Amino acid sequence: MDRYQLKNVIILILLLVNGFLLGSMAYRGTAARAARDRSVEQLVELFAADGMELFPGAIPDEEPPSSRVLTRDSALERSAAAALLGGGLRSSQRGGICSYSGASGAALFRENGSFEAAGTLAASDGENFCRGFCRDFHYTVTAVQLDGDGSGTVTALREYGGLTVANCVVTFLLEQDAVVSARGTLLPETSAESSGGPELLSAQAALTAFLAMRRETGAVASSITEMSLCYELQSSAAAPMSLTPVWHIVTDTVGYYVNCATGAVSQY
Repeated sequence: MDRYQLKNVIILILLLVNGFLLGSMAYRGTAARAARDRSVEQLVELFAADGMELFPGAIPDEEPPSSRVLTRDSALERSAAAALLGGGLRSSQRGGICSYSGASGAALFRENGSFEAAGTLAASDGENFCRGFCRDFHYTVTAVQLDGDGSGTVTALREYGGLTVANCVVTFLLEQDAVVSARGTLLPETSAESSGGPELLSAQAALTAFLAMRRETGAVASSITEMSLCYELQSSAAAPMSLTPVWHIVTDTVGYYVNCATGAVSQY
């Protein structure tokens, strides 16, 4: 066999091998989709037997992200303090609490990310002031409850890595269009992926945990319309700030959160 023929044989063998691998992958993908479809059908039937409607299209395919441990960022805290308190900023630190005072008031920042500020943070145009702070520090305004003279609250949720942090809120208090206080949680951007944790729950496993909770507590709901991933902020002595993925399950009554690491079901 000459070199030209040998080359053609090798090419043919490679094509056959590639074809076999592609076929094998396609078969495994088809089998995985079929298994998922059967699992979804069983879940829908299980919920129906329990008096709840579960829409198959509401069950996501995506996998939960890894948990993350956050590192406190003093520069970010100072930037937030300046945005809230204006010029002439002075600071001191004691016992993990950093205190700031400025032209518009005073603020405290703690190692678990919580903060509070009070004074005349904005003398007028309060809603725009709140929206500007939220834009600069990665919050999404979720509720504006102001009466005719501009008194009330503006509430926002923090986003991290493209996901909402379900229990990371900032709330502004307004009096006659002036912002007089702000309190909530400030999350740093610097983080590291947690390692060695338990296997994270899929959407279907989270729904099973939710159904078990409903049967145990008698929670009132007749349908599940939406389901999505988000984070839950947690604090411990070892990790003052950490983010754990949770599944947000939206029912026709209220929303629930299923911890992807523990399966615990909660509300915020």
